[in-house]
Amino acid sequence: MDRFLEALAAPTAAPGGGSAACYAGAVSAALVEMCAGLAAKKEKPGAQEILGAAKELRGAMLRQADLDAASFEVVMAAYREPKDAEGRKERIAQALKGAALSPLATMDLVLRLSELIRKAEAVVPNSARSDWESAVVFALAAADVAGRNVAINLDGAADADELRASLEERRAAIRRQLPEV
Repeated sequence: MDRFLEALAAPTAAPGGGSAACYAGAVSAALVEMCAGLAAKKEKPGAQEILGAAKELRGAMLRQADLDAASFEVVMAAYREPKDAEGRKERIAQALKGAALSPLATMDLVLRLSELIRKAEAVVPNSARSDWESAVVFALAAADVAGRNVAINLDGAADADELRASLEERRAAIRRQLPEV
């Protein structure tokens, strides 16, 4: 985590907010994992299943952070091309699309995480309720930041209208699935 924060603090374009969203999602998954682990100690039904799925999602979020940073590096490379380079505008449009697809994938992971959060609510011990609520808040933050990263990359992106529609679908689904705390 320290290395990621150092890289995030560096005056470079990536990693940036998209990768940070993934780390917020990983924190949320880790909190769900903790809550499920506490429930598993008390032999609550379903806790082991939640525990394994949360661990897998935590890893997926961390891998997505790297993919997100890499997708933005492609954008930066396209913009560094000479302005008169043949096909530059199309390469930029495709790179921006890729940079929008990456945080959409993060939002998909948050949707999977939201299902686990709901399941964990049924088993979380009262002593860990604030940790479960924190998982909700971190998942919301991950989704919000990822959505903002989609939106910022739409201007000039290939298939922007389709991407915008996908963004709104995911935002609505996340609002429906994540509980209020």
